[in-house]
Amino acid sequence: MKKTKTISLNKVLEQMIEWAFECGDILNSHLIKSYKTPLKILDKGSQGLATEADILSEAHVMKKIKQSYPDHFILSEEDAFAKELKLLGVKDDQYLWLIDPLDGTNNFFNKVPFFCVSLAMNKGSETLVGVVYNPVSCELFYAVKGKGAYLVRLIGDKKVKVRLKVNGKKKIFKEALLSANLSSKRVEKDLLKSFPEVRAMRRFGSAALEMSYVAAGMLDAYWEYNLKPWDVAAAGLICQEAGVKISDMQGGTYHAFCSSILTADPTLYSSLKKILNR
Repeated sequence: MKKTKTISLNKVLEQMIEWAFECGDILNSHLIKSYKTPLKILDKGSQGLATEADILSEAHVMKKIKQSYPDHFILSEEDAFAKELKLLGVKDDQYLWLIDPLDGTNNFFNKVPFFCVSLAMNKGSETLVGVVYNPVSCELFYAVKGKGAYLVRLIGDKKVKVRLKVNGKKKIFKEALLSANLSSKRVEKDLLKSFPEVRAMRRFGSAALEMSYVAAGMLDAYWEYNLKPWDVAAAGLICQEAGVKISDMQGGTYHAFCSSILTADPTLYSSLKKILNR
């Protein structure tokens, strides 16, 4: 196979943001319709569920990627399920798109406005560009490798853009706002008893958004098991570029194919890792 040509990451970012907005319009239109007409769903068994909005959002962005980058690989949540694909081994000089057309389907199905479009482009195992977009709250997180991470948000008629960067202030658990699935069967009961006092715990239901919230300092930590690369690739880059700590649950080097994720404010990370691995 021929080596792929070098491409402009700035151009890719512009395209990804445009495609994320278009997918967001698809999701919002179906969310509005769902108040009058039930959504059509696809039961994925142990993998959960997908709605018609998942499928249409995925079809839209996959078409855009294939038109612009016909020689790139694509790995998407719904496509992987429908075709029963295994995760492909991709060479270091090959481009791979990791996309989740609707991260937070359970929230979306129940009309909870916390879900997103997550798009990432890798070269081999390295994520180069990532975009996470919540079309209801109009929150756009994005990052380009080596160029920082950003949040753009519409508040009323005002547009706010900030660069995401860890402020370096020391945090303690009593002041921390953490997010994790503590009701999961994967969580040991003894952990709940021994966990230190924190300001509050949250569980929102979208890995990509929750990780992005850690990058923005809106959450102080997030962890979860059994995640897929399309869940974490975009947000993982956003976390890296913002300077928060990110690894697998045991502290191993982060990459998009980690099966577990721990991301936290640097001053909480080490203590949190020890607690979670007791």
